[in-house]
Amino acid sequence: MNLPNFLLRRTKVEQIQKGYKSDDESRNIFISLKFFMVFSQVLGLLPQENIRRNLEDMRFKWLSFKMLYTIALICSLAVAVFSCLIYWATNGCSIDDIAIAVSYGGSLASMILYLQLAKSWEKLMRSWHSIDLTMNTNYGYPEMLDRKIKLFMAMFIFLGILDYMLCAGNLYEHLTNQYGKNLTTQVYYNTSFPQLFAYVPYTYFTAIFCSIITVHSNLTWAFNDLFIIILSTALALRFQQISQRLNKERFKINPLSFWRSIREDYDRLASFCKELDSHISSIVLLSYFLNIFFLLIQLYHSLEPISLIVRKIYCIFSFGYLILKTSSVSLYAAWINDESKAPTNVLNSVDSSLYNVEIRRLLVQISFDKTALTGCKMFSVKRGIILSVASAIVTYELVLIQFSEANLYENTP
Repeated sequence: MNLPNFLLRRTKVEQIQKGYKSDDESRNIFISLKFFMVFSQVLGLLPQENIRRNLEDMRFKWLSFKMLYTIALICSLAVAVFSCLIYWATNGCSIDDIAIAVSYGGSLASMILYLQLAKSWEKLMRSWHSIDLTMNTNYGYPEMLDRKIKLFMAMFIFLGILDYMLCAGNLYEHLTNQYGKNLTTQVYYNTSFPQLFAYVPYTYFTAIFCSIITVHSNLTWAFNDLFIIILSTALALRFQQISQRLNKERFKINPLSFWRSIREDYDRLASFCKELDSHISSIVLLSYFLNIFFLLIQLYHSLEPISLIVRKIYCIFSFGYLILKTSSVSLYAAWINDESKAPTNVLNSVDSSLYNVEIRRLLVQISFDKTALTGCKMFSVKRGIILSVASAIVTYELVLIQFSEANLYENTP
C-alpha cells in the first residue's frame, strides 16, 4: 500500500473518531451567502451585524452604523421621489418622467422591504441552517452552489453597471449633438435631474448626490432579481437532492424508515419554502413590477426613430438585459416548483409489493401542496408565468401606443 495514501486515510479516520466534521457537513447557507451579504450592505440592504462571523453572532440592531447608513439612503431616495412628485404637480409629466420616478420609488420600496426583512433574517437563516445540518449527513451540501452564487453576482453587477454607463452615454451623446462645445457638466446634470435642480441649485455636492442615488437605484434593481435567483437556486438544489437520491434507490428494497426519512426531508423543505415565501413575496412582486414596467418603457422607446449610434446600442442592450432579468427570475424561481414535483415519477413507479404508507403520504403531499414562491399570494411563480408575462407586456404595450397616439392627436393644431 502506498504510504502517503495510508497516512491520509488514517488521518481522516482519526478525525471522524474525534468528532471532526467533513467539508460537506460543515458547510451551510450562511457561509455561502457571506460575500453576497457584504454586497447587500454596500447598498444599505439587510443591515445585519457580524455577518463575517458565525450565524450565532449575527444580529439586527437599530442603533448601529450600518442602520444609520441605511436610513441615510432611505432619506436620500425619499427626497428624490418627493422632488419628482412636486415636479409633476407644477410642470406635468411625460412617460420618461414617470420612469425616473418609478426607478427611484422602486429603489426606495426595496430599501424599506429589505429593512423589514432584516428584522427576521436571523430567524430565517437559522431555520435554513438547521435544514443544512440535517440534510448534509445523507445528501451532502449542494454541489457548485457557492460557485453559482459568485457567478450570478459577477454577471448581474457587471450588467447593472454597464446598463448605467450606456444610459449615461446615451444622454451625453444626445446633449453633445444638441449643445456641441457649449455642453457643460451643469447642463448635463440639469437635463438628467430636472426634478431636483428645478428647486435646488447646482453644486458639486448635489451632482454627486444625484449620481449616487442613480447608481444605487440601478444596482438595487439588479439586486432584487439577484436575491430571488440565489435563494431560489439554493432551495431548488435541495429539492433536487431528494429526487437524485430516490433515483439511485428506486430499484432497491428499502425499509419503511428510509421512506419516512425521505418524506420528513421533503416536508422540511416544503415547510421552509412557505416560510421563505412569507418573508420575500413582496420582493418578488416588486421585482416583476419593475421588470415589466421598464420592459414596456423600453419597447415604447424602440418604436421611435433612432439615429444616434450610442442610443441604438443602449436600446438593444437594455431590452436584452431586461429580457434576461425577467426570464432568469421566472425560470430560477419556478425551478423550486419543478423540483418539488420531480419525485412524483419515481414514487409512482415503485413496485406494488414495496408500496407503503410513507410513500402514499409523500405522494399526497406533493400532489396537493403548492410549493412555490409567490408575489404576495397574487400569483405563483411557475414555469408558465413567462407566457403570462409576455402576453401582459403585449397588451399593455398596445395601450401605451394608443395613449401616445391620442396625445399626439390632441397636440396637433
